[in-house]
Amino acid sequence: MTDGPTTVEATPPAALIAFDLWSNPGAAEGRIGEALGGRLPGPGRSAALADAWRAIRVEPTVWWLAGPPETLPATVARLESALQADGAATDLTGGFARLRLVGPNWRELLMIGGVFDAESADFGPDSTVGTLLHHIGVRYDVVAEDEVHIHVAPSYADDLLRHLRAAASRLAGPDL
Repeated sequence: MTDGPTTVEATPPAALIAFDLWSNPGAAEGRIGEALGGRLPGPGRSAALADAWRAIRVEPTVWWLAGPPETLPATVARLESALQADGAATDLTGGFARLRLVGPNWRELLMIGGVFDAESADFGPDSTVGTLLHHIGVRYDVVAEDEVHIHVAPSYADDLLRHLRAAASRLAGPDL
């Protein structure tokens, strides 16, 4: 964990794919995990995959894959091949902006306006949760002990970034 203040930044664009399983989930999850180089996470969880991709479980039968745009076509092809007739994939790239919180006070920042317990010890690395802020859906993905990625609609990203930066500066205190 870092000792400095918590920083909030917009990240470069990332590819984002959603996929849904509607039949034979056990077999499909195994095929998809093998095709993407990792195990798909369970409810409320996220996981690193091969080639800098990350799987985020957003609903009981829906996952998001976030990763580098340059490997999007190859990843979609592997995913669709593994899905077979058991599900479908949708490219959401551009439909969400991503912000990044890094530092010791990320839990406190997420408690401002969120409707979940970010201070729970169970909400650590490889955890994910969706919440509403000002009637906008927001997805938090804890990628490390001191780092959280926030997926949010592009129309709200600048306002959320400004809000989180102001809150982070208040948490840092007047000496910083």
